[in-house]
Amino acid sequence: MEYQPLTLAIADDHNLFRKGVLELLKAFEEITLVADASNGAELLEKIESDLPDVVMLDLEMPEMDGVATSRYLLSKYPDVRILVMSTYGDEALVESLLEEGVKGYLLKNSEPDELRQALQALRAGDGYFSSGIKIDAF
Repeated sequence: MEYQPLTLAIADDHNLFRKGVLELLKAFEEITLVADASNGAELLEKIESDLPDVVMLDLEMPEMDGVATSRYLLSKYPDVRILVMSTYGDEALVESLLEEGVKGYLLKNSEPDELRQALQALRAGDGYFSSGIKIDAF
């Protein structure tokens, strides 16, 4: 069986952060970027015909935030794996996202290696939550 890279899309309204993550991802040979966007609505347009394996979403974005985008994606494409990225580590919020079907939550102050670990966990069908977040359900 031929090795298939993990396909990924990212939405974050902070251009500098998003472009930095995109540069970082170039070093991860196992990742193929299919789309990047500044909000959820733009992302949905870009991935409509080519759904990625994993979608990385900023929690707070204009037009369509990470919560609304993840709800839409999971209702239409229940197999898509979502990794939320945020500066907020509120455990109640993380648990509510987990209940809705989000597979991972990564704090934006994480190290690059942790991003890679999160993506590898989601690829394997597991969940991933930053080590600073304590989840009862996880």
